[in-house]
Amino acid sequence: MRELGLSLVELLVAIAIGAFIALAGTTYFATTFGAGISIQEATRAQAQFTALTNAIRVELRRAGYRGNPSQLANYLVTTEGSSGVAGDEGTFPAVDISTSGCALMSYAREHSCSGSDNANFAVCRDTDGSLLSGTATVLHYRTGLRLQSGVVEAVSVIHPSQYDVVGATAPVSSDCAAAGGSSAWQSITTAPDLYVDRFVFTMPGETYFDADAGCEFSVGGCETSASACGDTVSCRIERLYKVEVCAYPGDTDNQCASSPEGRLYAEIFVSPRNNVLISRDYD
Repeated sequence: MRELGLSLVELLVAIAIGAFIALAGTTYFATTFGAGISIQEATRAQAQFTALTNAIRVELRRAGYRGNPSQLANYLVTTEGSSGVAGDEGTFPAVDISTSGCALMSYAREHSCSGSDNANFAVCRDTDGSLLSGTATVLHYRTGLRLQSGVVEAVSVIHPSQYDVVGATAPVSSDCAAAGGSSAWQSITTAPDLYVDRFVFTMPGETYFDADAGCEFSVGGCETSASACGDTVSCRIERLYKVEVCAYPGDTDNQCASSPEGRLYAEIFVSPRNNVLISRDYD
């Protein structure tokens, strides 16, 4: 009688084949899982990088907006001074890149007086100190972007210089060095998803225009020097800003120079849509 079953050799061969298949399956799963994680990390990094570069463009493009024409005229009068010497951007600089790794921008927008605004803003306070409730005015706002230990932070608050009532101070700190509980800065990127290694603001160029004649200096018979700006010539400045951003997934500093894996790099050139205006002192 013949017995059915496997011989020892056949059993060993079957086990070996099964082990090989199992190993191949495990290897494939591990490889696929690892690739999936890498793709997710790259996607998160790219998403944050794209959001960051878009924020840079938006904030710089909006910088310098002064509200309606009457507000602009008031701004020019109050910041130019009685001497008539050409000023720059007065109390509310459109773009301030004097601190490394940080840019502060300002713009104006409409505001309706309410709450305790009379204790903060002179434009919302009546002669007796009471609130001019519902009064429409224009306040300047400050936005900013800065690099802190590989993470980019942003801020958006009413400009501290707008708290012009005696004794009134801004409730939060929004300058480049602000820290601690009073700081208004909030992170907009996260490490190790994205480590921002370089975040550099520069101004590679500026062009002066005769705002009365509508032409560029030294072109078409316009004034030949910015020194002409003042009592006799109204001027505007078109400025070009360059922002260099280099980042990568991880949490290790100073790797951009060696082009690490997953490196993301951008050079952004932006001119504010609202040119800096310089004008004679309109009396």
